[in-house]
Amino acid sequence: MRIASADDPALALQTLTERDLPRIRGWLEQPHVRRVWSSPDEGMASIVVHMADALVAPYLIVESGRPVGYLQIYHANPDAFWAARNLPRETYGLDLFIGPPELIGRGLGTRVVRLAVGHLSALPDAARLHIDPAPDNAAAIRVYEKAGFRRAGEIDTPDGRSVYMILEPGRGMLSGQETRGTP
Repeated sequence: MRIASADDPALALQTLTERDLPRIRGWLEQPHVRRVWSSPDEGMASIVVHMADALVAPYLIVESGRPVGYLQIYHANPDAFWAARNLPRETYGLDLFIGPPELIGRGLGTRVVRLAVGHLSALPDAARLHIDPAPDNAAAIRVYEKAGFRRAGEIDTPDGRSVYMILEPGRGMLSGQETRGTP
């Protein structure tokens, strides 16, 4: 599956395949990814599990035909951790990283998040999107705010303390983007 937008035709999300895993592994070993993602071994194990999980959609981020990162969209409500919280039905979460270090700080993250938000906003039942960066990850927080997310407090997650950021339809959700595919 491929998700793309007429607003940013150079950018796309392509379903992650097994042939993409060596590249993902290499990115997980990059210092800038290791600072905010789990260890490379844990990250790879998790991503491989997600490839077979109906509640998680893992994607390769592609810009102008070049693989540049990883994004996963997950349905939060059935997840044991999130089910214990008071989430509106049909809450979707995002996790992502940009792989090549030379692409950090160039606006790519904001573009990717906007593409994912545009896609998810087209789902008829999407009530909330959320993301949970570490409190010291100021660059990621800025990216998510630029894409329309707002801070809704801090929470303790299985990965540690996080800033809980949300975006809800009709209250900051981006619109007008054409998308193809499903989560």
